[in-house]
Amino acid sequence: MNEIIQITTVVLIVSAASLCIALIYYLNKIVKSVQSVNNNIQELSANLKPLIQSTLELSDNLNKITGTAKDQLRMSHSILSDFRERADKILNFENRIRSGVEDAVMPLVNNLNAIGKGVESFWRNFKNK
Repeated sequence: MNEIIQITTVVLIVSAASLCIALIYYLNKIVKSVQSVNNNIQELSANLKPLIQSTLELSDNLNKITGTAKDQLRMSHSILSDFRERADKILNFENRIRSGVEDAVMPLVNNLNAIGKGVESFWRNFKNK
């Protein structure tokens, strides 16, 4: 019986030793996997920093471009408004000149027309006599 206990003890010690060796082997594999994941994350982080920086620069540039475009649109709107006001002033001035000329010239044209008809009538009557 003593021999069975010794054999069982030896088998248990060998089994415990093999389990410890297997545990050390698999813990080593797990540590290497975690280190690999850690390295991949560090590489990803290192690659993302320039991408984030360039995205921020792109955003700043887009903000500047839209600001410039808004300023240009405001300036264009202002120029068009000024042009519209000046065109309206010129048209009003033209209408006032036309009205003034018509008011001054139309009676003269009517008078000349009447004088022409009077002279024509006079000559007709003068020839008939």
